[in-house]
Formats: sequence, C-alpha cells, structure tokens
Amino acid sequence: MIKKISTHLCFMFTLNIVFMGCTKEVDFNQVNDFEVSPVLESSMFFFDASAADFFVGGTEVSIVQDFIFLDIFNSSLINNNLIKSEFVLETINSINRAYSLRIDFVNNANQLQHSFTVTAPSSSLNSDLITNHTEVFEGATLAALKRTTKLVFTLSMLPGPPIDENTLGRIHLESKGVFYFNYR
Repeated sequence: MIKKISTHLCFMFTLNIVFMGCTKEVDFNQVNDFEVSPVLESSMFFFDASAADFFVGGTEVSIVQDFIFLDIFNSSLINNNLIKSEFVLETINSINRAYSLRIDFVNNANQLQHSFTVTAPSSSLNSDLITNHTEVFEGATLAALKRTTKLVFTLSMLPGPPIDENTLGRIHLESKGVFYFNYR
C-alpha cells in the first residue's frame, strides 16, 4: 500500500513539474511577421540542330518556329506572390551564319504581351560562339509575364553564306526561368 501511495505521489509530483514549470511568455502575433522569399529555377526550353537540319528537300530553311504552353501563372498562389522573374537564355552558334531568335510572350487570346530578340553572331571558323541574355521581368513587364500562356520562338537565319547538306556547325539553345517569390 505504501508503495502504491509513493508511486501516486511521484506521478503527481511529475505532473506538477510538467504543467507548472516555468515558461517564457509566447507572443503569437509574431506569426504576422513571418516572411519567406524562395527563389525557384526551372528549365524552359532546349533546342539543338546541326546546320544540315536547316537544309530540307534541297532548299534552305531560313525560319524555324515553335512554341510551348505555360500554365504556371494559373495559380493565384503564384500570381499573388511572384515579385520578380528572369528569363535566362544561352545560345551557342558554330555555323558560319548569324541568326536572330525572337521570343514572344502571348496570352490566351494570342495577343502579344512582351517580346525580345537575341542575335547570335556567325562563326566563321565553326567554333562555338556563346551568347547570353537575361530578360528581367518587374513592374509592368512582370504583369505581362503573368498574363502569358504561350511562348513562341522564332529563329531566323540572317543573310550570309548559303546553307546546304555539307555546311558545318550547329545551333544550340537552352533557357531557364528564375522566379523570385515573397510569401507573408
């Protein structure tokens, strides 16, 4: 019986320490000051073609166009918290022919929201010439980006030596999007 009483006393003493222990006053309003600012990167598109790919059926193809759909801006969580974005583009040209790459940002109604063009120089020695471009979206351009649902890529060969099945070199393009968020 004494053992049972001492066990209960120990248990009550332990409970008393747990529930009556010293604690620092907690300010639950601190949650209002919580802020996190992640930066996310995502690959956007990739293109790799040899010079011979621009010679089809005995004819030089001087304009190539493609597109991708974007659905990342459909989320209100992303739209409300995206504060800045960058479109980072790297081009590599080893063809003895300059080209321009126009990137159009288009909305659901196929209305142009934003556009930019990058020109890659010709490579007379067929060595890799690298061109980098970063398009920054803030303010009005960020609003235009948020309305974008499709990216249209138009690669246009500029005047120069003709391309045929024996032309050396390649064009390599890759890009990524960098997205800056602020959640409060």
